[in-house]
Amino acid sequence: MLLSIQGVSKSFSANKALDRVSLDVYSGEVLALLGENGAGKSTLMKILSGVWPTGTYEGEIKIYHSETLRLEHVTLKDTRDAHQAGVAMIHQELSVFPELTVAEHLELDRLPSWIQWDKLFLRTQTFLDSLDFGLRAETLVKDLSVGGKQLVEIARALYRKAQVLIFDEPTSALTDHEVNRLYTVIARLKSEGKGIIYITHRLDEVFGLADRMIVLRDGRNAGEANAYRDGKKVPRAELEPMLISWMVGRSISDIFPPRNQSMGAELMKVKNLSLLSPKGKSLVSDLNFTLRRGEILGLGGLLGAGRSETFEALFGVLNGSGPRGRGYRITGEVWLDGQMRQTETPIAAIAAKMAYVSEDRKGTGLVVNQSIRNNMTLPSMASGILGLSQGNSFISPIRQDRELEEVQVWMKNLRIKAAHVDQSAHELSGGNQQKVVIAKWLMTSPDILFLDEPTRGIDVGAKVEIYQWIQRLASEGIGIVMASSEMPELLGVCHRILVLREGRFSAEFRADQATQEDIMRAASL
Repeated sequence: MLLSIQGVSKSFSANKALDRVSLDVYSGEVLALLGENGAGKSTLMKILSGVWPTGTYEGEIKIYHSETLRLEHVTLKDTRDAHQAGVAMIHQELSVFPELTVAEHLELDRLPSWIQWDKLFLRTQTFLDSLDFGLRAETLVKDLSVGGKQLVEIARALYRKAQVLIFDEPTSALTDHEVNRLYTVIARLKSEGKGIIYITHRLDEVFGLADRMIVLRDGRNAGEANAYRDGKKVPRAELEPMLISWMVGRSISDIFPPRNQSMGAELMKVKNLSLLSPKGKSLVSDLNFTLRRGEILGLGGLLGAGRSETFEALFGVLNGSGPRGRGYRITGEVWLDGQMRQTETPIAAIAAKMAYVSEDRKGTGLVVNQSIRNNMTLPSMASGILGLSQGNSFISPIRQDRELEEVQVWMKNLRIKAAHVDQSAHELSGGNQQKVVIAKWLMTSPDILFLDEPTRGIDVGAKVEIYQWIQRLASEGIGIVMASSEMPELLGVCHRILVLREGRFSAEFRADQATQEDIMRAASL
């Protein structure tokens, strides 16, 4: 055993963030630490990595000591103590310095005032070569990809002789190639006897990597499971319902609420929608589909199949004159309630009572350094819904009382956890950020809602709430088109599923009659 945490409790004022939490980490294993946002995972890891020092919490931490060959009680006054004890954390928001070299990062805490560069590069390159990460000591970190920067953090941890490595949502910003490389690195760390604590919301990663799983809920241990039994992997179908039940306090049968059954008349008809890139590449071609009031239509397909491009074309993001759409060519027709409508810009799309929750909530869904209030009201202000008039050189003052009232109503409706309406969006959890994005579009009172990966990167509890809202909106007559990479989500939420392959529809299924195998076959063959 490399690490033992026993009976750790921590409070912030009257809020008990951790309540007698315990966990062990063994040599050569990946321990998946699971739980909803607010379950206590981050607080526990801050304690283990020295951010919250000994004395600010109750309980005991023991770490294996190579000299005594046993677990020893440790006092962690700061992060440096944690490093010296052999614990390193690879943060979701990478803590690297763009203008420094890879070599400088490795010896960051012991660089002399006068650096002998040739010796530094030689010393660190020898170590980097032993890792086989493909990193060069003299490379500036700013010239690396996100995955490369992550490898620098891992290399730095190993250079400090870390025995326990904590990975916090490590794949959230990586490409598929970088994800596969990270998995290879983790397999190597296991083989070398390191202990890995892996924090993720992605159950695919859990079942692909973890040897054990520990779930926290409301600051307490909710359950623990082994991925292997008698030397064989326990089937995912056996483990997944149990893990989800521990995380959210309900069974998996309650994850997807009943589908709306009261669909109405045809709301939208798309005819021969095609999109060419500035270089003439066909991104989507001859798409034809309809959407009824109260219907939830799913878009399936592999990465690059054209799902996001379909939304961006319909919502006017990729029009020929906009900043992102310059050079794109869109053809086809959009009919709403029996009338052909032009949605060449997002403003025109909003006027046509469309709304679009984009895939990248931090990049295009939110202004992360702005308040909840400002984010929620942006589309409404642009369309004049909250009493804002526009002109060439003047915008009339917004009705502050109505704005505040609307924001508070939607914060309550969507159960957004925040201190106040003027709290910055970047301070919120992923699930609450996504709720802010959804709320800002619902404030425009849309008839049609485009949802692109609406539950990506959020915990199971927040997913359940979003699924419930999707069905509620459908029952109120809103037509919803939802793209998702998660096939169980498409099957559990939608009425129909259209599968895209290389920009064209390859199949259509009734969700209650399809399987994951059907969707994958249509997406890939």
